[in-house]
Amino acid sequence: MKRFFFWCAAAAVLFVFVFFGLNLFDAKSKPEAPAGLAANLDPGNGFFILWGFAEPPGTDPSAEAFGRRVRELFAAPRRDSHSRSRFGLWLAQLNTGARLHWQGASLYFPQLQEEDIGEYFAARRALVAERQERFPALLLRYRQVLQAGELADFTPLNWEFPSRCSLLATYAARLFAASRVLAAVDGRWPDAGRDLLDAMDAGFKLIAAGRTLAVNSLGKTMAELSLRSLASLLNRPDCPPSFARLVLENLPARPARAFGTRSVRDFNWMSFAAAIERVKRDRIVDPFLLKDYFRDPAAFYAMERFVAISGLRVYSVAHALAAFFLKENETVAMLRGFWENMGRLEETPPWRWGKGARAAGRRTPALGLDAPFWWLRNPLGKMMVSSAIPFSWPVLRHYVNRTHELKARYDLVRLLAQARRAAGMKAELGEAALRRLLSASGERDPFSGSPYRFGREREVLYSLGSDRRDDGGREQPEIWRDSDIAVPIRFIR
Repeated sequence: MKRFFFWCAAAAVLFVFVFFGLNLFDAKSKPEAPAGLAANLDPGNGFFILWGFAEPPGTDPSAEAFGRRVRELFAAPRRDSHSRSRFGLWLAQLNTGARLHWQGASLYFPQLQEEDIGEYFAARRALVAERQERFPALLLRYRQVLQAGELADFTPLNWEFPSRCSLLATYAARLFAASRVLAAVDGRWPDAGRDLLDAMDAGFKLIAAGRTLAVNSLGKTMAELSLRSLASLLNRPDCPPSFARLVLENLPARPARAFGTRSVRDFNWMSFAAAIERVKRDRIVDPFLLKDYFRDPAAFYAMERFVAISGLRVYSVAHALAAFFLKENETVAMLRGFWENMGRLEETPPWRWGKGARAAGRRTPALGLDAPFWWLRNPLGKMMVSSAIPFSWPVLRHYVNRTHELKARYDLVRLLAQARRAAGMKAELGEAALRRLLSASGERDPFSGSPYRFGREREVLYSLGSDRRDDGGREQPEIWRDSDIAVPIRFIR
């Protein structure tokens, strides 16, 4: 019996030794922050206007007073509860003001290739004019964003771009695009074309600089609205050849990374690194980093109360011990590895994805959760990373697939402009000539690796889309999109 207890005690000591050995030494070097993410609070930065988009009509987001307000928000100590922080109070004011000042600012913008955008808004000219008259401040702010010399995101780590500002900027982008389509219909082709191209360029600046998914998504929306509008105008019989030339001159070939989310990925893991650093420094385990690990609401509430009680130093020893075993560098490296895998999928055309590339999108191998006895090594860190990436599908949908879909639409509009220029004043082009143009083009469908296609039945140029099935050019609205990406081409005889 004594021998039995001796070996049990020896096994326990060995287990403790192994556990400490696996968790005390954070051997991996801490990932270095990428360059260019320092706060950019230059008064000439148009990003101040985006942050103030939901302000009341009388406020000028481009003025120094608003810039000073934003700086004060960032400088103020920020509590966990938005409702009691200066930033939270400001968000509440924006939401209240939105109901007071911006009700009815939304405007439907056609998303299906069967809908003629020019004819749609021509039939609703009075509605567009009414929106312009009711919301001149939104259009003014949007034009100021387009004319800003710089659009550099200054959002600090662990902050979010206000969702109300993003929503109103999207409304303004739709109204602006609709007004420019009507301007072209009325004969002001050069002005309309330049304005739409300016909006598209501003969208690409936001894509390149936006640190949060909301900003990156806004940039993609601005670019897509301009591309849809340009495609509609290029199909009009009265479209002048100079308009097609203007579009081609301002739509250079762009690589996939120009449509991607590089800054968003960097900002995401850097914010996570800052949160982990607080855990190590304060010896406190933030329950919100574990919110998805505790699926049962009662268990999560118990964890939250556990942290709250620790403020009274009842369980501070337990928290200090948990943070003591957290391997900060390795934890951050795991999350960064996941986003680097996402980046590889984003910059590689889907038709070239193999089994290895698809595996990069799965969460478990990236986090090391499939390794033997993974729970013996850095268990708290793995739980936190697992919580920070709860599902892979939204990441693939909103980061990876949307990037390739926008590139496909961009390429299709370039091809449409080439076809329109080849059609000349007659506004007619033979199908054989169009197919030769598609084959000779250096651009390839990112979802098939083949030249983009022409669908005679629907009169569209199209890409296979993220489902990688040929639906003959049928495209669904974005919210349900699992279909082809298409632009109309109605002048093929």
